[in-house]
Amino acid sequence: MRPMARKAGQGPPEIELEFTNFGPIAGGRVVLRPLTVFVGPNGSGKSYASVLAHSVVSSCADTVRAARSGDWAGALLDSGEFYRLSGRVARLAASANGGRVEVPRGLASKIRECTVGRLFEKSLVRHMGYNFGSHLGALVRTGSRASRIRIRGPVRADVSITRTGGAAVRAGFGDERRPVRGSADVAGMVTGARRGAAAKGGRNGASPPAGSLASGRDPGALLELAAGIAGQAVTGRECGASRYLPAARSGVMCAYGTLAPGILNGLRRDGHGAVRTAGTVSGLAGSLAGAGAARRNGGSGGADGIIHGVFGGRLGTAGRGGGALSYAHGGTSVPMHMSSSGIVDTAPIALAAEAMVPGDTLVVEEPEAHLHPHSQIRLAGQLAGIVRRGMRVVLSTHSPFFLEQLSILVQLEALTPAKRKARGYGRDAYVAASEVAPYAFGGSQVRGYTVAEIEHSADGGISQDEFVSVSESMSNDEYGIYLAKGGD
Repeated sequence: MRPMARKAGQGPPEIELEFTNFGPIAGGRVVLRPLTVFVGPNGSGKSYASVLAHSVVSSCADTVRAARSGDWAGALLDSGEFYRLSGRVARLAASANGGRVEVPRGLASKIRECTVGRLFEKSLVRHMGYNFGSHLGALVRTGSRASRIRIRGPVRADVSITRTGGAAVRAGFGDERRPVRGSADVAGMVTGARRGAAAKGGRNGASPPAGSLASGRDPGALLELAAGIAGQAVTGRECGASRYLPAARSGVMCAYGTLAPGILNGLRRDGHGAVRTAGTVSGLAGSLAGAGAARRNGGSGGADGIIHGVFGGRLGTAGRGGGALSYAHGGTSVPMHMSSSGIVDTAPIALAAEAMVPGDTLVVEEPEAHLHPHSQIRLAGQLAGIVRRGMRVVLSTHSPFFLEQLSILVQLEALTPAKRKARGYGRDAYVAASEVAPYAFGGSQVRGYTVAEIEHSADGGISQDEFVSVSESMSNDEYGIYLAKGGD
């Protein structure tokens, strides 16, 4: 099936992350665009930024889903502000004398904070603790008192993590330039607010009390108003699921099958319920345990598409629901644990792509791991295809070949479809420079690493300075050896 070309505005929303004293990172800022690329030396914080991105996207998705399902009611009832806010809304309704009255901006903001804001705060702390697989205090940079993270996107949040593991999250919903309007009136907010989903109440099973704004005498007035505010906060905001593929994925793939459920249970919890290892690894095992049971995107660019595009074969389908994967090519089928390391490392990427739909995010460390340069080039094109179909890819790489191919795909934007075709590329086989966000992590362990955006454009592609300096150093060393041997 021919990949669908992306449309303007298609895909997940941009999310800006700014962090200070976070892991080995002294300071930095990244914007998650359709294709976000991290390069830099080992231990410079690329994985920290990647896992944070995965956690934030997952929390945004959780919050939108919970708000639309009516789970905002549970967050409000648990907030400790419920009865105080009920009184404020009751007095506001009484002041209307049966007419219309404006909702003060401060009240609307407080209700939003106690609904969708609380949903995001709890989700983010939970995802970060699980995905990093450690005490949150361990994420604070050595020698620092606290880490600070600033999030701007579908959800706005400011996070502070202390060395003792305390995490303070203050969240709001939406862009600061487009707050819930203070001019919105109570009657308008209530219109259509009692939807079936919202009326089911929150995660604690509580249902909104009966009542109306007209009576102004019971908590129902607040819940009706909150339904409108929570609904308004998520209107038009889409944030799909996020899938994380760590660099340590080949070992899980080789044990994929009858061992996967046992590995998953062992990785997740010890006897006291504590996380025993990084959630990104056990999350991968969990997703693989049921991978291939259903294709969400019609098979376009799914597992077989990526595997065939990179290697020419396909993943064996017999028993995939039970975990029996193999690689088939030319009439020969090889069990996954006996396949090449490149195929084993690429299979999780293919399986993740198979389950993705527009709006989803794929976060993958070193997608080029164990691949020959020719295969790296092909995989770069396959990941660009995911972007073309309205999904986001966040990746880290140590390969100059892989980064150079991404650079070529950016430069192809400057060519017409006919010229791209003449060079062997499809009509939509490019990534616009505006869709790319490449970042370099640089510095030292002692002084900390910083993050800087890499220069890129449709004319020049993505700057290769990160790897050019290494190549120049090796060339100089080689020339020095040549001279030392008596060369001219």
